[in-house]
Amino acid sequence: MKWTVHPATRALTKTVISSVFVTAFIVIVGIFYGVFWSVFGFVVLFVSLHSYFFPTSYEINDEEVVIKNIFMTQRRKLSEFRKVYVGRNGTLLSPFRRKTFLNQFRGVFLLLPEQRDEILAFLRTRIEMTEEEKDGAGKEE
Repeated sequence: MKWTVHPATRALTKTVISSVFVTAFIVIVGIFYGVFWSVFGFVVLFVSLHSYFFPTSYEINDEEVVIKNIFMTQRRKLSEFRKVYVGRNGTLLSPFRRKTFLNQFRGVFLLLPEQRDEILAFLRTRIEMTEEEKDGAGKEE
């Protein structure tokens, strides 16, 4: 399965407002502190907001999840994950069976398109069903 998500195109008003804010911030910093700090602020904002302003491509196969954006490609094996949590904008693949504060640091968040049912069904069967099979096999021995 492959899909691409570009959050900036989903909510154009948020994109315009955030672009105006970033531009105003860069101009104000440039006026009061100089060009160096203005460029530095732009780089920091660009790096921190890249997942919003640029598209991210996702690919899931039977073995792994591949996440590609403009800076990097991340590959994670599906066997690392134990639970799928569904949110409003995407899903969190967690390496833990229960909720814990470490989910946001050790898990992987996938932004999902509007047609998300097929992707969620695939992830649940591939991750959660596999865990139930492993648990059942371990209890029988």
